[in-house]
Amino acid sequence: MDKKIFAEAKGKVERYVGERRLRDAFALARSLSEGMANGVVSRELAGAEEGYRYMLEYAARGAEDPARDEMTRRFGSVVLDAVDRLDRDNRKADTPTYYFNTLRYEELQGEDSVMSLLGKYAKAASEASLFNYVVSGTHSDGFRRMLCEREALERRIFNRVWVTHPLSAADAEALGDALRSVDLPPYFRELLVEALTLGGLEYFDERRIMLLLDAYGADDARLSVAAFTGLMLLLHSGRRRGLSAKAAAKLDAFRETENWHRDLRTAYMELIKTIDTDRISRKIRDEVVPEMLKLRPEIDKKLNTSIEKLDPAEMDENPEWHDMLEKSGLADKLKEMSEIQEEGGDVMMGTFAHLKSFPFFNEPANWFLPFHADYSEFTGDSSALMQPVAELMAAAPFLCDSDKYSFMFSLAHVPAAQRDAMMSQFKAQGDQLAELQAASLNVAGTERKNLFNKQVQNIYRFYRLFRRKGEFPNPFADGVNLVDVDALRGDIFAMGVLPLVAEFYFSHGYYSQALAVFGVIAANSEPDAQLYQKMGHAMQKTGNLTGAVEQYSKAEMLDGRSDWTLRRMARCLMSLNRPEEALVRLRILEERHPGHVATVLNIGRCLVETGRYEEAIGVYYKAEYLDEASGKALRPLAWCLLLTGDLQQSRKYYEKVMAQTTPVHADYLNMGHLALAEGRFKEALNFYSLNISARNGAIDDFIADMREDAPHLGRVGVDSTLIPLLIDSLLYTL
Repeated sequence: MDKKIFAEAKGKVERYVGERRLRDAFALARSLSEGMANGVVSRELAGAEEGYRYMLEYAARGAEDPARDEMTRRFGSVVLDAVDRLDRDNRKADTPTYYFNTLRYEELQGEDSVMSLLGKYAKAASEASLFNYVVSGTHSDGFRRMLCEREALERRIFNRVWVTHPLSAADAEALGDALRSVDLPPYFRELLVEALTLGGLEYFDERRIMLLLDAYGADDARLSVAAFTGLMLLLHSGRRRGLSAKAAAKLDAFRETENWHRDLRTAYMELIKTIDTDRISRKIRDEVVPEMLKLRPEIDKKLNTSIEKLDPAEMDENPEWHDMLEKSGLADKLKEMSEIQEEGGDVMMGTFAHLKSFPFFNEPANWFLPFHADYSEFTGDSSALMQPVAELMAAAPFLCDSDKYSFMFSLAHVPAAQRDAMMSQFKAQGDQLAELQAASLNVAGTERKNLFNKQVQNIYRFYRLFRRKGEFPNPFADGVNLVDVDALRGDIFAMGVLPLVAEFYFSHGYYSQALAVFGVIAANSEPDAQLYQKMGHAMQKTGNLTGAVEQYSKAEMLDGRSDWTLRRMARCLMSLNRPEEALVRLRILEERHPGHVATVLNIGRCLVETGRYEEAIGVYYKAEYLDEASGKALRPLAWCLLLTGDLQQSRKYYEKVMAQTTPVHADYLNMGHLALAEGRFKEALNFYSLNISARNGAIDDFIADMREDAPHLGRVGVDSTLIPLLIDSLLYTL
């Protein structure tokens, strides 16, 4: 079946299930299975639909059925699972994506299963145990070969777990045993969690959910955090399916634990922060780096002229350097970057994005491989000095795993003499760095929060930087709003985390996302003026001015004293061409703040738009008196005087405009109108020509303005039949 047609149909099925339109979902799913001649799936769907119709018949009799919701969810899951299987079958034969290439390869390895591969790995891990470590030595070629073989097997297992769908009961049991095994390396167990997550994002599988829930309960903090993060991503991607009673019960059990709500809050915030990563990277690239480059000549100048006068011990205190940073503006930008990093923002993405071209990153598994010092590239005789650095990097809390690998591979390409010197320095300062790290994380919850931060960064790196990233369903594409997950919504409301999420979006300018969360808060809380203000502001920023007025009106009813609300409502009403309504708010503001020039000017504009030109003139005279220096009242005052026929005063003010400001194309147009009203046709033609020149020759725009202003010119005695003649006369001269 055509893959595009199938994808559209699959999307419809998912929507039907989400809307609880199971009849339509069954019908479309059966059509797909019959079109692919898949008898097994067709029979499964027919059996499930028959059960669903029995349930409907039972409900139609008015009978009580406490299991009805669970049964409805189960029938919906049957449909979705069936369509997933059809989708895999439809794409498996010839889809050239990394996932299906890997799937086809794994299906050719008939003798291997998840269970058998895990058995092989347990043996390989045992052979590379502490005994062999002591006997052979960590820098021997034999030990390195052993590690390489083990790492190849790790990638095989990752791929197998990733593409296996659905996991069989035996697969799930073997994986559960491996995740609980203390004999397997901790990093490998984390890798299994990542494979479960990656596969679950391709096709939903509740057995993966159950395994992640089990892993979340582990004593190993890294494993627990990785499992929880994966769980959140899978629950969000499979939010239309819901959870079985068994999975829901297991989730409920964790709700009683100490860490659950803290971890949910932390994971939610770290996941939504990813939306800001690109902005941070652009800021570093476009603002910080250029400022640093601009500063370089100054630094060179200082070094060339004063190096002998500088005491190296006092370099940090030298006011010349401090002043240089202050004047450049770089100090402020670096401070801002530091604050962003403290808040958990990913300031390293842009830096390490260029270091993901090493062959290591051609394999999806390696993007999720927890950093560990005994990776094969860091062992062997030729790498004797690399391992101490790798051990330091393993303990470093400020880089995610894939960035640590990037750093180490980059280090390996540094010239030998420089590399050896750098590594010696790393080794000498290792103890001091470890102490600093321990101190920085010696705050309750800080270490776990940092683990979540780096875990999310690691996953985000893959979906943004992997060379074939377009072949993977990106869980971050539309934002990870966990409030959309039914199983988590109650927890999120109870924790009061939604306002934090909304404020993050709002304060960073992601107004559409903020609105979605504000809407949920508004629907589930008491009316709040500040909330309606923010919703109005977000709508105004996204161009929904009518919606903004509606929200500002709600805020106004709750708090009529807010000048902020009145100003923004007036602005929206003016943009919506509702000047009379805007005028009501502006009059209130003027009464409260009689000398506020902007308010007076906006009152004048509303009066002009309602045709009350004489009244507007008085208002603009007031504005000129209040703020003569700015000249903001000159243009509207001159225009109103022209419209009321006071040509002499209008000329006086237009001449002020031309003398005191830089003329814009509208000034030349209006001066032409004034000259025309006074009967000075040649002067009018000259000004109209200047208008066209100021518009870079946009004659059509000039003609449109002339036609629009024709009624106004008629008010001051200009014959309307003269205007097209005047336009043609002008065009002959151009």
